[in-house]
Amino acid sequence: MKRSSIGFIVFLVVAVGVIYGLSRLTQQIGQREPTPYTSEKMQASHEHGHEHESAREHEPEGELMPAGVGNVKGSPEAKVKVVAILPPSECQAPTLRILDEIAKAEPKRVRVEIYGMNSPKGAQLLQQYGATCASIFINGKKDFTLTSEGQTRRVICEKSPGMSYQSTDLIEIVHMELQRLYGKGFDEKTLKALREKGKQIVAGGHGTTELASPKAKVKVEVLTPSQQGSIYPLFAETVRVLERMKEKFGDDLSIDIYPIVTAEGQKRLKELKLNGPAVIINGKVVHEIPGPNKTKRKIVTAYSGGASIFSPKDVADVVSAYMQQAKR
Repeated sequence: MKRSSIGFIVFLVVAVGVIYGLSRLTQQIGQREPTPYTSEKMQASHEHGHEHESAREHEPEGELMPAGVGNVKGSPEAKVKVVAILPPSECQAPTLRILDEIAKAEPKRVRVEIYGMNSPKGAQLLQQYGATCASIFINGKKDFTLTSEGQTRRVICEKSPGMSYQSTDLIEIVHMELQRLYGKGFDEKTLKALREKGKQIVAGGHGTTELASPKAKVKVEVLTPSQQGSIYPLFAETVRVLERMKEKFGDDLSIDIYPIVTAEGQKRLKELKLNGPAVIINGKVVHEIPGPNKTKRKIVTAYSGGASIFSPKDVADVVSAYMQQAKR
């Protein structure tokens, strides 16, 4: 009887130990493996995150770049139709803004349609036109010949502006197509305003006409680089400094701004025999002005790609020195 009791007690102890061990093992497994609900929730959250990332990738750079359905302006009856298929890139911003100005200038005779390259409609149009890169079609064409001031050049409206076309070329092409299809292009006032606005857009918002003074004592020409250029901020700040000086000197100071990516800018580069962006003051880029203690100070206001480069203050000093000389 005693042996039987001892055996029963041993059995109970072993049984309790086994049950406890199984319980601990089950608990550990439960901690390692999430429940189906948790796993599904994590997966859904992960997929949802990818959807947000994808949406961010395809968000337009600005309000002019369509999100997918396209940005369409102008009458469907217009004979001049511009179809732009572009990527959401900053380098396309001047083109988008100029197209917007064209659409606002002639809403009855010009229709402008802008589509993202990655949108279904954009991809469909690229295939339809047989194009593989960013393209702008005016009445089904993107290859044109433009003549300006006796010079003829070929323009292909594809890829980024500054390569085979300039954003401002679109104004001239649409003007030419209006003449061809309606017998009359933009009226003189509208064309002048569009050209001026185009220069402002390409130059980063800085105008030219309102700063020009035919009777000025000091004349400044700024040949600005592309907005994508590393030295663009220097020239943008230089223009701001000159604008403040214009407020001070009034008609005694004349300022003209030519983006070098435009036909007008290229023309001035050739005429002045320059190789790149520059600030031309009274027809020169090499200046000698009075320095401290009756010394002479030499300042070069042209960018040649070297480490030594002028500053906006240098330009202001040269303008001030020439202004003093002119008033003697």
